[in-house]
Amino acid sequence: MKPLRTELFPQKPPFSISFTDQIFTIGSCFAEAMGRLFAINKFKIQANPFGTVYNPASIHRLLHHCIHSKPADPAGNVWRDGAYYHHDFHSRHVASSVDELQKNLERLIASQNQHIRQASVLILTYGTAWVYRSITSGQLVANCHKVPAVQFKKELLTVEQVVHDFQTIRQDLIAINPNIKIILTVSPVRHIKDGAEHNTVSKSILRLACHALAQEKGIAYFPSYELMIDDLRDYRFYKTDRIHPSEEAEDYMWEKFAEAYFGEPAKRMLAEWQEIQSALQHKPFQPQSTAHQQFLQKTLLRLKGVEDYMDVRDEIAELQSRMYA
Repeated sequence: MKPLRTELFPQKPPFSISFTDQIFTIGSCFAEAMGRLFAINKFKIQANPFGTVYNPASIHRLLHHCIHSKPADPAGNVWRDGAYYHHDFHSRHVASSVDELQKNLERLIASQNQHIRQASVLILTYGTAWVYRSITSGQLVANCHKVPAVQFKKELLTVEQVVHDFQTIRQDLIAINPNIKIILTVSPVRHIKDGAEHNTVSKSILRLACHALAQEKGIAYFPSYELMIDDLRDYRFYKTDRIHPSEEAEDYMWEKFAEAYFGEPAKRMLAEWQEIQSALQHKPFQPQSTAHQQFLQKTLLRLKGVEDYMDVRDEIAELQSRMYA
């Protein structure tokens, strides 16, 4: 019988990820989804700390802020509905005054400077090549914050712009973190607000830019976009909005990522952690029974066996609270 689908096997990169690696993700909501899965599986992760950002120009500018500890440009401040936001940052970064907002963003940038200096892996997810430029300031914005559309001009980035902008940022990044490895990916989330045709054009630009950049040493490409549209290729793998991948689809892409990017020690540790997770979720009929208490003791020993590689202090404390002397 012929295969009923086209299964994609991502190419293995020239490096691998371990549980000792510090990982930093930035970009679209897929970067947050991947960050969530890294966190669930106990990797050392700084997941999309600036919030969801879709276009490469804004992602690169945030990295520039982060690398240089550069304060947010006050020209990007915007007032809406009694609160202040900034056009470079997600709407979760909000304050009641300009001073409060600037101080909050300054602290955020300073903290992320330390994380990007210590990171061994940067996962960068591009969402769209469509951008909006403020007519007033002339700057591209990451978030319009529901300001009237007449105040912006819509533009399409070129492959050359994305590649050049990234290479500039990468030089700055290597200056403070020479050994960092970079993984690029194109978000599988469909930007239907741009229209189906414009979404295709946008994704094509992003994919061509990633292809060009992935030829360089220390940069790899993970095909999350291709996994969604070519491998899974069915609306049952989308959420009900028919735009975002479902949890099942995200888990599938995580498995493909793990197979391609994790070294053998990390794969063994991941398998052990998944078994421990399953044990922790076990709900006994008789919590005080000798058999269950022995089961808890065995699980506790397994937790202590992995604590040199992952932070399981909360799990150990919770398990001990269920044990009887």
